[in-house]
Amino acid sequence: MLMDAQARPSNNQSLISGIGTVVSTDSIDLLSAADNPGRSGMPLRAVAVLTAALAGAGSSIQAQLIESDNSNLSSPRVLASGPVIGVAAAGLGTKLLDTAMPDTTGRYLGFQYLVSGAAVSAGTATAGIVGGTDRNSSVIPMNLG
Repeated sequence: MLMDAQARPSNNQSLISGIGTVVSTDSIDLLSAADNPGRSGMPLRAVAVLTAALAGAGSSIQAQLIESDNSNLSSPRVLASGPVIGVAAAGLGTKLLDTAMPDTTGRYLGFQYLVSGAAVSAGTATAGIVGGTDRNSSVIPMNLG
């Protein structure tokens, strides 16, 4: 999977926090609320992956793709949600969200991480919008011969 830096609102973002919501440190500016990457004709995917294992006894996490009319992602609207993942299953490389890009109506896109149960004491995530493939895979086969 190739992820462009300008389409990556979370880059090894720390998930250490109390119980609650951690919003991505950056946002993707679509330049207009009328731009809709979900209807671009290209197979785009919203992906969030743990880049360091989650730690914190009794904690769980859920990643969500959000949109907002504000660059700081205040007043977010949830476009897609990943599964709730417990700390025991949240190792390095765990996909928190991997879904086809939905329709949007906001100017800014980002991600948020919902921490529940107990505070997270370790863990980082990278999330962004990537060009899709014909299958749900993190490996793109190549012919090197």
